[in-house]
Amino acid sequence: MRESAEIVTGPRKMSMPEQAKTEIDKELADLRREVVEARNLVIKSDNLLKNLHAEVKAVGKRHEDFQKRQWISSAAAYVLFAVIAVGAAVMITSARSSSATNERERLEKMVADLTGQLEKQRADTSAHQTAQRGAAEVYKMMTSLPGDERLKGIDALMKLDTSRLSSLERQALNDRATSLRRETGDAAFERGKIAFRKNEMDQVVSEMERFLAMNPPNEQALDASFFLGTAYNQLRKHDKAVPLLARFVEGDRTSKTRDYAMLLLAQSYQEVGQMEKALETARDAAGSYLNSQYQQQFRSRIAMVKRAMSGNTEAAGPPPAAPSAAPAQQVASPAGQ
Repeated sequence: MRESAEIVTGPRKMSMPEQAKTEIDKELADLRREVVEARNLVIKSDNLLKNLHAEVKAVGKRHEDFQKRQWISSAAAYVLFAVIAVGAAVMITSARSSSATNERERLEKMVADLTGQLEKQRADTSAHQTAQRGAAEVYKMMTSLPGDERLKGIDALMKLDTSRLSSLERQALNDRATSLRRETGDAAFERGKIAFRKNEMDQVVSEMERFLAMNPPNEQALDASFFLGTAYNQLRKHDKAVPLLARFVEGDRTSKTRDYAMLLLAQSYQEVGQMEKALETARDAAGSYLNSQYQQQFRSRIAMVKRAMSGNTEAAGPPPAAPSAAPAQQVASPAGQ
């Protein structure tokens, strides 16, 4: 370059060889410059290549990292999917198992219920058959046994569980028992009245108690209460006579023998210490039956009860005789007119 400067600064003339040399130098300089530029370009290209290589390498590494992450993600997705699938399978299996268990328990309960119902039906059938055999035996006792022994069938009927029988069977037994009670009761009632006429009070008690135990109709029960209450009064069992005579007096106000029953009731009341009732009964009888043949005895009973209530028993004198049994023609049928 200095040579070039030197050439420029000198104002001298140059010869042809120098001019040629200058052109060569210029060309060499240009060539050198081009070489330098080429070298720089090569260096620049090398640098670019190196940068490109680095970038390619970085891209490859990123690609590998991406592939690695993608593989890990895929593996995690597969694992998660497998876990979800296994969990779903377990849940489904558990649900099916629970459903199968519930169904099995339901079926077992159904079988147990059906077994219990079957056992109950067998027991009911056995009880029904037993009740039928018992009912047949009771019916046979009420129809084939002689006389009053048929009453044993009624006693057996009371002990029989008729709830196991059909309505027709119960009706047949009850009808037969009612008929037997009526038949034997009527017989006992007639025997009691005959014993009453004969003044056999112990027999009256036996027969009338048997009759009342058979739940007779109310009218006959009132008559039997009169006979039985009178018998107890004559036997001096006044505590038993009171309810029977009171029942007759209150239940049949039109009876021909009501005045006699009231006389006996007043006496029994006095004997058991119920003085106020004795006085009330005697006064009621005396006021209601002014023409009664027992009017004098009513008055005597009233006076005696009053003396007993006042405590003055010394001046009372001997008590009136106990009422005797009414005439047979009057008490044979104590019902109303």
